[in-house]
Amino acid sequence: MLTLLLVTAGAHATSPHRVNEDHPGYRDYRQYCASCHGVFADGNGPVAPVLKTPPADLTRLGARYGMPLPRAKLIPFIDGRDGKRAHGTREMPVWGKVLIEDQRGSTEREMMMRGSLLVILDYLETLQNLEPAPDPGSE
Repeated sequence: MLTLLLVTAGAHATSPHRVNEDHPGYRDYRQYCASCHGVFADGNGPVAPVLKTPPADLTRLGARYGMPLPRAKLIPFIDGRDGKRAHGTREMPVWGKVLIEDQRGSTEREMMMRGSLLVILDYLETLQNLEPAPDPGSE
């Protein structure tokens, strides 16, 4: 068992992926996002293999949308307000509804939900890989 833990720890130590457990958004990311997008935000969560559409590699948001991450563009997709369904049905949970239901008090629910999403995006910003994505045909 100890050997397995050491091998696993070694694999993570050499991985280009990282986590930032000290960041305030880490807890919310782990609770709401990691099961699909993975602990390292690379799209390889434990639920990913059963999804019709693979989860996005969230470490590539900066390369795709620029830095700092454009919160106004990303929040509507995360919270479910972006109604565009160009790629078929939406498998990602509508986190705005979940986060509003999770909050206590009726007058501040919207602000609390938005705050949670902003903290998650702040956390994801610390994980960005800005290198160009590898060409899939070059492998």
